[in-house]
Amino acid sequence: MTRRTSTITATALFIVLAAGVAGQQQTGPERTALRTQLEERFDIVPLSDAVGLRPKTRMGDVRLIEVADTISINGVVVTGRELRDRLGRDAEAILRLSYLDAEARRALFAAPAPSADSGPVRAPEASEPALEQVAPLPPSPPTAPEPPTRGRQRASGDRVRIFGDIHVRENESLSGQAVAVMGSVRVDGEVGDQVVAVMGSVHLGPNAIVRGDIVSVGGRVVRAAGAQVGGDVTEVSLGGGGTGRLRGLPLVIGPGLTGYWDGFSAVPRLIGTTFRLLLLALLASVVLLVARPVVEGAAQRVSDTPIPTILVGMLAGIMLGPVLFLLSMILIISIVGLPLLIAIPFLLIALLLMALAGFSGTAYSIGQWARRRLGLTPSSPFLDVSLGVLIILLPLLLGRVLALAGWWGGPIALLFVVVGFSLEFLAWSSGFGAVLMNGFGRWQARRVVRAAPVAPPTPPPPSVGL
Repeated sequence: MTRRTSTITATALFIVLAAGVAGQQQTGPERTALRTQLEERFDIVPLSDAVGLRPKTRMGDVRLIEVADTISINGVVVTGRELRDRLGRDAEAILRLSYLDAEARRALFAAPAPSADSGPVRAPEASEPALEQVAPLPPSPPTAPEPPTRGRQRASGDRVRIFGDIHVRENESLSGQAVAVMGSVRVDGEVGDQVVAVMGSVHLGPNAIVRGDIVSVGGRVVRAAGAQVGGDVTEVSLGGGGTGRLRGLPLVIGPGLTGYWDGFSAVPRLIGTTFRLLLLALLASVVLLVARPVVEGAAQRVSDTPIPTILVGMLAGIMLGPVLFLLSMILIISIVGLPLLIAIPFLLIALLLMALAGFSGTAYSIGQWARRRLGLTPSSPFLDVSLGVLIILLPLLLGRVLALAGWWGGPIALLFVVVGFSLEFLAWSSGFGAVLMNGFGRWQARRVVRAAPVAPPTPPPPSVGL
């Protein structure tokens, strides 16, 4: 019984070895045909732990196929059925490629493909040893080092931010897309889908990998050496064509000023100013709702003494930086005051709220004055504040609109912009000065009341005897 079992085992082992030898005989021509079929349809992109296939012709939204132990399309793992639905007849060759192990996949594309005039592949003779027909594969040629993708923190989904920047760090791998509206995108790691920056730029570091397209609207695409992009790169400029600019300086050509302030073009500047107008109107209304006595007091002070409030506000703004610096140095030097450094950020927030309340008071005063001059019916204080903000920012807004006209509107637009910034600066200064003067007046009044002597009680008149 033992001899019979040994015979069966030896026979089975022989059959397995024979099947393996037969498989080796068929491996060479089949793999050569597989490589030829894939190279006809795809550009081969060697990756660190996979094989990348980039379609030579358009295949829907397919930009990059990664073949490893799994198959991914644009960074998303797909099943065999999904692969067939999206690629059709090309899916079978990709599935056959995925059945190979990692070493066989690298060796497949490292070996030179047979030329077309080399004739059909000769089948092995029956007398030739089967194992000698498989020629050893040549060593793979040196390739450029790929940025490491292992060890990165995998983040699924998309990353979208409005009015802010996005930074994909070097140790991050984002599976979705990165979209920034009114902001820029910096990629030092890996993004599995497209990168979009609206009113901003896209910066790619030397180790950046972007599997999809890159789009920048109103900005630039800055690409460092070594950055990899799997899709198309598109830059959409919103500025007018044919106008020259010098960085940081105006450029005068012919009869007028062609441009000023290198950076955002006319359309983004107009959008930014409009948004700031709406934001200031909203914040001023909120401050009026929360701290109405402070806003009304600042408005009354600005109406009564506009020049002193402007001077006090400008002087306070100039002295604010040195005073805070000196205060911080004193607290750092003194051991007792070192814990008080924590209060510095809260002090800055308090000063910012004071400035916002003062600006709201200035806008409230200007809105009331304009409503009375125009003969409008009494309205709510919130409409007066919004009207005042609109009047303060109106020259700047007109300058942004005139800048859309091109080079002939350049000098007038620049004049309106300068007037607008000056008027806004005066509004902030007068409001801040009014809040400081009102606060100092209330403190002085309380001090006088506390220091006033109390009169002694008057003694009753002496009685006169009869």
